[in-house]
Amino acid sequence: MRFRPRRPSPALVIACLALFISMGGVSFAFATGEIDGREILNGTITTKDVRNNEVRGADIRNSTIGGRDVAFNTLGGNDIKESTLVGVNAGALGGVPASNYARADAPSFTPLALTGGAGVVAGEAVPGFDLDGLGYVHLRGTFAGPGGFTLPQGARPSATSHFPVRINNSTTVLTVTPDGTATVGGGEVSIDGVTFPVGG
Repeated sequence: MRFRPRRPSPALVIACLALFISMGGVSFAFATGEIDGREILNGTITTKDVRNNEVRGADIRNSTIGGRDVAFNTLGGNDIKESTLVGVNAGALGGVPASNYARADAPSFTPLALTGGAGVVAGEAVPGFDLDGLGYVHLRGTFAGPGGFTLPQGARPSATSHFPVRINNSTTVLTVTPDGTATVGGGEVSIDGVTFPVGG
Protein backbone atom coordinates (compact mmCIF):
# COMPACT_ATOMS: atom_id res chain seq x y z
CA MET A 1 0.00 0.00 0.00
CA ARG A 2 1.36 3.39 -0.99
CA PHE A 3 1.57 6.17 1.65
CA ARG A 4 0.05 9.41 0.47
CA PRO A 5 0.93 12.50 2.63
CA ARG A 6 -2.03 14.49 3.81
CA ARG A 7 -2.23 18.07 2.64
CA PRO A 8 -1.76 20.45 5.64
CA SER A 9 -4.79 22.39 6.64
CA PRO A 10 -4.87 26.17 6.16
CA ALA A 11 -4.94 26.62 9.96
CA LEU A 12 -1.73 24.59 10.36
CA VAL A 13 0.02 26.59 7.62
CA ILE A 14 -0.91 29.90 9.24
CA ALA A 15 0.18 28.68 12.70
CA CYS A 16 3.56 27.50 11.38
CA LEU A 17 4.07 30.72 9.47
CA ALA A 18 3.31 32.81 12.56
CA LEU A 19 5.71 30.73 14.65
CA PHE A 20 8.46 31.09 12.05
CA ILE A 21 8.03 34.86 11.77
CA SER A 22 7.98 35.40 15.54
CA MET A 23 11.06 33.30 16.12
CA GLY A 24 12.86 34.77 13.15
CA GLY A 25 12.08 38.32 14.20
CA VAL A 26 13.46 37.85 17.70
CA SER A 27 16.52 36.01 16.36
CA PHE A 28 17.16 38.80 13.88
CA ALA A 29 16.89 41.42 16.61
CA PHE A 30 19.34 39.61 18.86
CA ALA A 31 21.68 38.85 15.97
CA THR A 32 21.89 42.47 14.86
CA GLY A 33 21.61 44.04 18.32
CA GLU A 34 18.73 46.17 17.06
CA ILE A 35 15.78 46.24 19.45
CA ASP A 36 13.33 49.08 19.16
CA GLY A 37 10.38 50.22 21.20
CA ARG A 38 8.07 47.64 19.58
CA GLU A 39 9.92 44.78 21.29
CA ILE A 40 9.85 46.43 24.75
CA LEU A 41 6.78 46.50 26.96
CA ASN A 42 6.01 49.72 28.84
CA GLY A 43 7.48 49.79 32.34
CA THR A 44 9.80 46.80 31.82
CA ILE A 45 13.10 48.76 31.75
CA THR A 46 14.31 50.24 35.04
CA THR A 47 17.33 52.29 36.14
CA LYS A 48 19.39 49.17 36.88
CA ASP A 49 19.03 48.09 33.23
CA VAL A 50 20.83 51.23 31.97
CA ARG A 51 24.53 51.84 32.52
CA ASN A 52 25.74 55.27 33.62
CA ASN A 53 26.30 57.77 30.79
CA GLU A 54 24.70 55.42 28.23
CA VAL A 55 21.59 57.55 27.59
CA ARG A 56 22.19 60.87 25.85
CA GLY A 57 20.07 63.78 24.69
CA ALA A 58 19.72 62.28 21.20
CA ASP A 59 18.03 59.22 22.74
CA ILE A 60 15.29 61.26 24.42
CA ARG A 61 12.38 62.85 22.60
CA ASN A 62 11.50 66.44 23.49
CA SER A 63 8.92 66.91 26.25
CA THR A 64 9.00 63.24 27.30
CA ILE A 65 10.71 63.81 30.67
CA GLY A 66 8.78 65.54 33.45
CA GLY A 67 9.63 66.63 36.97
CA ARG A 68 8.57 63.30 38.45
CA ASP A 69 11.17 61.53 36.29
CA VAL A 70 14.06 63.43 37.90
CA ALA A 71 15.24 62.66 41.44
CA PHE A 72 15.31 65.59 43.88
CA ASN A 73 18.62 67.53 43.95
CA THR A 74 20.14 65.56 41.04
CA LEU A 75 20.34 68.43 38.51
CA GLY A 76 23.20 70.91 38.58
CA GLY A 77 23.99 74.04 36.63
CA ASN A 78 25.78 72.05 33.90
CA ASP A 79 22.57 70.08 33.25
CA ILE A 80 20.50 73.17 32.40
CA LYS A 81 20.79 75.19 29.20
CA GLU A 82 20.47 78.81 30.28
CA SER A 83 18.86 79.95 27.03
CA THR A 84 15.94 77.57 27.65
CA LEU A 85 14.95 79.28 30.91
CA VAL A 86 12.05 81.70 30.67
CA GLY A 87 11.34 84.76 32.78
CA VAL A 88 8.75 84.83 35.54
CA ASN A 89 5.76 87.05 34.85
CA ALA A 90 3.30 88.57 37.29
CA GLY A 91 0.78 85.84 36.56
CA ALA A 92 3.22 83.24 37.88
CA LEU A 93 3.63 85.36 41.04
CA GLY A 94 -0.03 85.21 41.92
CA GLY A 95 -0.80 88.41 40.02
CA VAL A 96 1.54 90.51 42.19
CA PRO A 97 3.60 92.92 40.03
CA ALA A 98 7.38 92.57 40.10
CA SER A 99 7.70 96.11 41.48
CA ASN A 100 6.33 94.82 44.83
CA TYR A 101 9.39 92.65 45.33
CA ALA A 102 12.78 93.85 46.58
CA ARG A 103 15.50 93.79 43.95
CA ALA A 104 18.66 91.79 44.54
CA ASP A 105 20.86 94.68 43.50
CA ALA A 106 24.03 95.29 45.51
CA PRO A 107 23.51 98.12 48.01
CA SER A 108 24.89 101.53 47.08
CA PHE A 109 26.25 103.27 50.18
CA THR A 110 26.25 107.06 50.44
CA PRO A 111 28.97 108.60 52.65
CA LEU A 112 27.77 109.99 56.00
CA ALA A 113 28.50 113.47 57.29
CA LEU A 114 30.79 112.93 60.31
CA THR A 115 30.36 115.29 63.26
CA GLY A 116 31.94 116.14 66.62
CA GLY A 117 35.51 115.57 65.52
CA ALA A 118 34.95 112.06 64.17
CA GLY A 119 37.14 111.03 61.26
CA VAL A 120 37.62 108.18 58.82
CA VAL A 121 40.01 105.31 59.58
CA ALA A 122 42.70 104.41 57.04
CA GLY A 123 42.17 100.98 55.49
CA GLU A 124 38.54 100.75 56.61
CA ALA A 125 35.31 101.38 54.70
CA VAL A 126 34.15 105.01 54.80
CA PRO A 127 31.02 105.31 56.99
CA GLY A 128 27.94 105.30 54.77
CA PHE A 129 24.27 104.39 54.57
CA ASP A 130 21.98 102.64 52.09
CA LEU A 131 18.19 102.84 51.86
CA ASP A 132 16.69 99.68 50.34
CA GLY A 133 13.43 99.26 48.47
CA LEU A 134 11.59 98.03 51.56
CA GLY A 135 12.29 101.18 53.58
CA TYR A 136 15.19 99.95 55.72
CA VAL A 137 18.41 101.88 56.38
CA HIS A 138 21.67 99.91 56.42
CA LEU A 139 24.90 101.34 57.86
CA ARG A 140 28.49 100.28 57.26
CA GLY A 141 32.02 101.55 57.78
CA THR A 142 34.36 102.57 60.59
CA PHE A 143 35.11 105.99 62.07
CA ALA A 144 37.29 107.28 64.91
CA GLY A 145 35.46 108.99 67.76
CA PRO A 146 34.58 110.75 69.86
CA GLY A 147 31.77 112.15 67.80
CA GLY A 148 29.38 110.58 65.36
CA PHE A 149 27.49 111.44 62.19
CA THR A 150 24.21 112.84 60.88
CA LEU A 151 21.69 110.92 58.80
CA PRO A 152 19.85 112.88 56.09
CA GLN A 153 16.09 113.39 55.99
CA GLY A 154 14.36 110.25 54.74
CA ALA A 155 16.92 107.92 56.36
CA ARG A 156 16.16 108.49 60.04
CA PRO A 157 14.37 106.37 62.69
CA SER A 158 10.94 107.37 64.02
CA ALA A 159 12.19 107.30 67.64
CA THR A 160 15.49 107.41 69.49
CA SER A 161 17.16 104.06 68.88
CA HIS A 162 20.15 102.32 70.43
CA PHE A 163 22.35 99.80 68.62
CA PRO A 164 25.27 97.69 69.87
CA VAL A 165 28.39 98.36 67.81
CA ARG A 166 32.03 97.29 67.95
CA ILE A 167 34.56 99.73 69.40
CA ASN A 168 38.21 98.68 69.40
CA ASN A 169 38.07 95.13 70.85
CA SER A 170 34.88 95.67 72.83
CA THR A 171 31.30 96.87 72.30
CA THR A 172 29.48 100.11 72.94
CA VAL A 173 26.11 101.70 72.14
CA LEU A 174 25.33 103.86 69.12
CA THR A 175 22.41 106.24 69.74
CA VAL A 176 20.44 107.58 66.76
CA THR A 177 17.72 110.20 67.27
CA PRO A 178 14.77 111.12 65.00
CA ASP A 179 16.62 114.25 63.82
CA GLY A 180 19.38 112.03 62.39
CA THR A 181 22.01 112.69 65.06
CA ALA A 182 24.14 109.63 65.85
CA THR A 183 26.63 109.67 68.72
CA VAL A 184 29.03 107.26 70.35
CA GLY A 185 32.04 107.35 72.68
CA GLY A 186 35.73 107.58 71.70
CA GLY A 187 37.65 104.91 69.85
CA GLU A 188 37.42 103.21 66.45
CA VAL A 189 33.73 102.41 65.98
CA SER A 190 32.38 99.97 63.37
CA ILE A 191 28.75 100.51 62.38
CA ASP A 192 28.62 97.50 60.08
CA GLY A 193 25.31 95.66 60.31
CA VAL A 194 23.25 98.42 61.91
CA THR A 195 19.79 98.30 60.30
CA PHE A 196 16.51 100.00 61.14
CA PRO A 197 13.26 101.00 59.41
CA VAL A 198 12.83 104.55 58.18
CA GLY A 199 10.60 106.67 60.46
CA GLY A 200 7.16 107.88 59.31
